[in-house]
Amino acid sequence: MRRKAKYTPPKNPAKDKAYDLLAKVEQRKGEIDTNWGKDRFLNLIDPDLKDRLKIMSNKYEISKATTNYMAVINNCEGMLRGLDLCEENAKKRGHKELNGQVWSYYFKRNDTKFLIVKDDHYYPKAVAMSRNEDPQPVVISILELMTLIPQDNWTFVKNIKKEIPGSEVINPTTDEDIDNAPPITSFAP
Repeated sequence: MRRKAKYTPPKNPAKDKAYDLLAKVEQRKGEIDTNWGKDRFLNLIDPDLKDRLKIMSNKYEISKATTNYMAVINNCEGMLRGLDLCEENAKKRGHKELNGQVWSYYFKRNDTKFLIVKDDHYYPKAVAMSRNEDPQPVVISILELMTLIPQDNWTFVKNIKKEIPGSEVINPTTDEDIDNAPPITSFAP
């Protein structure tokens, strides 16, 4: 008696292509975040192009959750073209890519953008880059940041990190957060 083979679904080339393109778009977005700064990039391109990229990004995000693979393919290809066009636009407008010596950071709490300089040798380059941006980010070096932290805090953090590997410094909980917290109970809601 012959055993029946397990069912294997037929190949779907559209599905395979859609997944490949999804991976390419995510890779490309990661490259742009690394090269230009995640929150910095949108401020470097033309406002019209920025609006068009946001619309395309919304369509792309919606299509990621569907099984309409042709729509996913179309939106992925559109995102790839749009990201290339935006990067080209930023270069034409005179903006420079970040490198391993200058980083971009956006602090949401007080809506401030920073260009952080790893090595003071690159400080003049970061200042020149910041002048071309609107709103202009604050340029600060790692050395400046380190001098702002008191010595006793360094000793405390160093000892904690030594005792508890993987621990991290976070913002303290405010009194308002504590007052707004729900009651603590062992009973399930």
